Amino acid sequence: MAIQYSKKINTPEGYISAAPLPSPEELQKFYADLYYQMPQSSTYQESYDDLEMKYKHLKCEALLHAVRQAGVDGGSFLDIGAGEGFLMSAADKQGYAVTGLDFSSYGIGKFFPELMPQHMAGDVYESLAKLRTEGKRYKVCSATNILEHVIDPDLFLASIRKVMAPTGLLAITVPNDFSELHQLLLKHGMIDREFWFVPPHHLHYFNTENLPGFLANRGFDVIDTFSDFPVDLYLLHPGSNYVMDAKNGRAAHRAKLHHDLMIARAGLDEYVNYYRAMFKANIGRNITAIVRMTPD
Repeated sequence: MAIQYSKKINTPEGYISAAPLPSPEELQKFYADLYYQMPQSSTYQESYDDLEMKYKHLKCEALLHAVRQAGVDGGSFLDIGAGEGFLMSAADKQGYAVTGLDFSSYGIGKFFPELMPQHMAGDVYESLAKLRTEGKRYKVCSATNILEHVIDPDLFLASIRKVMAPTGLLAITVPNDFSELHQLLLKHGMIDREFWFVPPHHLHYFNTENLPGFLANRGFDVIDTFSDFPVDLYLLHPGSNYVMDAKNGRAAHRAKLHHDLMIARAGLDEYVNYYRAMFKANIGRNITAIVRMTPD
């Protein structure tokens, strides 16, 4: 029998969690059964075309550009949830001493096998504990689309803090869910369901309004915020609505790639500033906060 999930609003920040939350054993089995089936899975693809590869590289370059603007240019870099290794590779090419963590090494072995010696596969909490025991401290930590998956966001952030250098940075990226745009779409009947609410895939739901407060209340100073392409805008028009008509999905995805690569022609400063403005307007499919530990 399928689990019936409800929504729990967490105070004081207002982010939403699924209820009930799975046990660690249940979540591990879920990922083993669904996410890491090789060679093809919902997490990793076998290949990307030229347009997709350019977009992936752009996203990595933009994040590293924002990190430099926040005051760190070089040093040690820890990519938590390294996936296929694109960010690891970009940071490595820019001179960072990179380490990547993920439950699976399949993606990085496929796309960047040369970085395998710098990759730790297995339980992320165990890997973080090992790095801490070894006395490792990182100038930059990244966690892209990880926070929404973990059972306990507080434990996850506390584990990262223990491997951050005192003046280091953490870049956190999460989906922008239960947003103003989502509420508008529901109110006007442009979508027929909360398509983003997908436990146990995602257990916690953040957006532009609650993510900064959530991080501040956990001992972080928010240095920078930006979003990415608001692909959900396509849901405003019936001719491009990919929730009500799935065949529109690929065209929306390709339009996003073309849009971002066009904007990036103006330069990384303009590209990141463009998405900083979108964050302030509460739109963007994913949102990123760059934070530093609050001094004691």
